[in-house]
Parts: sequence; structure tokens; C-alpha cells
Amino acid sequence: MPDPRREDKSTGKMLRKFGRIFALLMTLIYVALGLFLIFAGDSLRLNIDDSFRYLLGGIMILYGTVRFVRVYQSNSSFRKKKDDE
Repeated sequence: MPDPRREDKSTGKMLRKFGRIFALLMTLIYVALGLFLIFAGDSLRLNIDDSFRYLLGGIMILYGTVRFVRVYQSNSSFRKKKDDE
């Protein structure tokens, strides 16, 4: 009979791994969208002022970078805890 505690651990590991991958993917999406707004905004013919477009693009790049740093720090602290055990 399978041990339910072992299944919980493997499910938890899989969910944590998925969460890290999803967080990294979202950081890439935020940075890419910010760059897209800055460099390709003219071709979209949006009714947005250039200064607002640059500001929004810069904020998205900054947010993606901050999010990446937080994911990296939490991942490295998780690895340190795992190594200490």
C-alpha cells in the first residue's frame, strides 16, 4: 500500500517546481511586454501618448526585474535550506 505522506511530498515538490517555472515565465513576459511597448508601440497605432507608453514600458521592465530577483532569492534560500537538512 502506498504511503500517503510520500505522495504528498512528491506532489508538493512538483507544485513548487511548477510555481518557480511559472514565476520565471511571468518575469520574461513582463520584461518582453515592456520592451515591446517601448520599441514597437508606434507600429501598433495606439492612442497613447509617447511619454505614457515609455513610462508604462519602463514600469513593466522594472516590475519584471524585481520579480525575477525575488524568485531568484526565494529559490536560492530554498536550496540553502534543502542543503542544510
